[in-house]
This record gives sequence, C-alpha cells and structure tokens, in this order.
Amino acid sequence: ALAAASSVAGSGSAAAQAPGPTPRFLPGVRWFDGPVADPAEPRLGVGLVSTNVLATQGPERLPFSRPSAGTEMQASAAIGGTVPLFRLLDWPGGGLVVSAQAGVFARFRISRPSRDDLGQDWIAALPVEARWRDVAARVRLTHRSSHLGDEFAEQSGADRIEVGGEAVEALFAWYAADALRLYGGGGRVFHSNTDNTDVLQRERRLDRYTVQAGADLVWTPWRDEDWSVIGGIDYQSAERTGWAGAIAAAGGVRVRSGTRNVRLIARYLDGNSPLGQFFLTPERFWSLEFAIDF
Repeated sequence: ALAAASSVAGSGSAAAQAPGPTPRFLPGVRWFDGPVADPAEPRLGVGLVSTNVLATQGPERLPFSRPSAGTEMQASAAIGGTVPLFRLLDWPGGGLVVSAQAGVFARFRISRPSRDDLGQDWIAALPVEARWRDVAARVRLTHRSSHLGDEFAEQSGADRIEVGGEAVEALFAWYAADALRLYGGGGRVFHSNTDNTDVLQRERRLDRYTVQAGADLVWTPWRDEDWSVIGGIDYQSAERTGWAGAIAAAGGVRVRSGTRNVRLIARYLDGNSPLGQFFLTPERFWSLEFAIDF
C-alpha cells in the first residue's frame, strides 16, 4: 500500500508540472478526506502520547500485572494510507472514485526499560468516495483486527482477546462553509470476532452497530494556500461498548505539496480506548504527532 501510495504521490507531482486529463486508473483524486480527529484514520505518522490506559483494569480480560498504574509516556506509530485506484465517474463539482486503505496503529511503552509493544490494530478497507458540490460520502468495506504485544503479554500476564471483524461503514459530510465540514454516519458489523469474548458473552451484548459524528475545520490565514490551520472533533460509539463513547479532538498545521499533506498535530481523547485489546478500558491521552497523508 505504501509503495502504491508513493507511486500515486509521484504521478500527482508530475501531473502538476504537465497538466492533462486525469487518468482513470490510479487517478490521484480524493473526494472524501478522512476525519481530522479520528484516531484510527489510516495515515503515516509517529507521535508521543501521554496516557493513563493502564491506570484502570478493564473488564476485557482476567486481571493482569500493571507495573505503571498512572500516566505514562508512550510512542505511537501509524503506518498506512489511502490510494485512489479507479475513477468511475465525473460530474460538475465532484465524481466517484474507488480507493484502497490499509493501516496499522501501534503503541510502545518507551518510559519502561523494556520498551515493550503494548499492541497493534490493523485495518484494511475498500472505500468508495463521492462528492456532489457541498455534499460528500464515503462507503467502505472494512476488516479490523487487534493484537496484544508479545513483550507486554509476557511481562504482565495479560491474555490476548480476539477482537475484530468485517463491517460496512458509511460517512456523509456537508461542507457548511469554505472552512467547515460536518459529518456523521455509522457501520454495520456483519462478522464479528468480538462477539465471542467472555465479557460480551457474559453481558449478552452484541457487536453489530457503530456510530460516528464530528466536524473538521481547515483555515488558511496566509497568502500561501498550501499552509493551513486544521482542527477537528470526533465522537464514536459502538454497541460492543454498551454505547459508551469516546470523544477526540485534534488541531495543528498542515502543509500541502501536490497530492501529499504533511501535518504537525496535537490530539486529545477521552473515553473508551481506541486500542482494540482495551476496547472497554477508559483512557485519556494527549499526543503530539507528525504525519503524512498521501
């Protein structure tokens, strides 16, 4: 996915130097930008995270040893992105494009001498993006899976739980102003491994439906329109958490170069952890992240 993304980014730069018709295959066209504050939106980035995710024992698994029961510093890594594959249709003010997404999100306990990997979450998706002037949509087929870090499991005695599955997700957005976008939608999980976890079995809870809503702001106060101030707020909730949600916020600076965006962004989250292995554990974190979007 990264190799294909680099190819698309390169072709986008060449197209900027030699204007011509947009190719139908690998067009380098996006009609739905990922939510700014969504912590699980595929991207390429690294960051520092101050988190209390291990301060409370969640009900996902049997009790395990938590050497750090307070706030600790962790490193985050996100490896992935979105690659437009095929331009289906064009019309005034928009079009329709099929893309591919892949991403892995990992956390490392850098404040511990062992530097152990806390866990990784994987996503692979096939999005269809569309836009009609001030209205946009993204419908995607997704696969998600979650894995506990081997070193963390060995040192803490924590058991890995089977979390993930396949779903159809849809987001709809309205560009209320030049700088403001409002969005909302949800998903239907049609195959869930999370249903089989002891905690959901015990509480007779299903993993079927998800909801998401939020807003993005892109403000360009400088003459150079490639430089922007960006921000966003995102809310997500799911049936598997008993509809207990998480609210995330993000803000920073974005620099655009061709089809690529470089971002320095601060993030905040309060609610159930976005880490799949801790999906019922309350977490509050602050982070500073450097990311590249293709």
